[in-house]
This record gives sequence, C-alpha cells and structure tokens, in this order.
Amino acid sequence: MDAPNLLVAYQSVEGHTREVAERIVERLREGGALVTLVTADAAPAPTRFDGVVVGDPIHAGQHTKELTTYLTTHAATLEHVPTALFQVCLTSAERAPEQLATAGGYVAALTEATGCTPDLVARFAGALRSSRYGRLKRAFMRRIAATAGQSTDTSRDHVLTDWDEVDGFAQDVLLLVRSRLPS
Repeated sequence: MDAPNLLVAYQSVEGHTREVAERIVERLREGGALVTLVTADAAPAPTRFDGVVVGDPIHAGQHTKELTTYLTTHAATLEHVPTALFQVCLTSAERAPEQLATAGGYVAALTEATGCTPDLVARFAGALRSSRYGRLKRAFMRRIAATAGQSTDTSRDHVLTDWDEVDGFAQDVLLLVRSRLPS
C-alpha cells in the first residue's frame, strides 16, 4: 500500500496549537504517511493530497481568520477529500455538559461560516501560557482559569492537553484516509 500523502494546516497564536500539530504529524509519519506541515495562511490547495488535517485555537470564542479563510476558499474541494479538524481550547479542559456544548458550538459556527464539514473532529484542551502573556492578558486568563476551575498560578505555564487523546486522533485520521484510498 502506498503511503498516504497528507496536509496538516494549522494556525497558532501562542504556539500551543503548533505543538499539537507537530505531535499529530509525528504520529502520522510513524504510521507511514507522507506529511506536509504548514500554517493555514500559507497552505496549498488540498487537491494533491489524500487527506487534510486542519487545526486552530479558539481565542475570544472565535477560530482564526486564517483557518476560516482557508476552509472557505477550499470548501468545495474538501468535500471530496477526507478532512479532519482539531480545535484547541481551554473550554475543552472541562467535561461538563455546558463546556462540551460551548466547544461544540465553536465547531458548528466554523462549519456554518465556511461551508466545510470535516469528516472527523477533535476538541483538545489547550494551555495557559502565562510566561507569554502581558500583565493584562495574564490577569484576564487567570480569571478565565478560575472560572473554569483550573490553576490560577501564573508563575508557570500549564499544559492541559491530553496527549494520548491527540495520538488517538492521529490514528483515527490514518484510518479515515486509508479507508478512502483507491484499492
């Protein structure tokens, strides 16, 4: 069986979504895929790939303009290519029904805005990067963390991502893409 040729296009604001994308790429390559990793604002058209993975953080309840533009521009092509989306968001750290609904609402808003409905969706908890925040953002994020029941210790960064969940998503992507490759 030929190695699937995959595109992983992501956008990152503080670097954590990039780390998640890199982990996914590692697992995809370990699974035998050829992978192109690029930011969404520089991503090529998906036409030459066997599958596409897109990833984006949520900030202020929104996906990035760059990923939204990519999905809107290529929605018609992505209908015919196995497509997976991962979303990185502090809301996904909590498993209460309200938080799950909120995180799901971000995905629903993205699909409605872009006309692109991924075949596979994952919502990963993000990180509190206090070391990268200015004073005002650190105070704002501390308040958000307190509301969500997370650590409010701003003397260090807190990664809330479940890396086993990320690895499982990468395996699911490989299964999805391989199931659609011509025999």
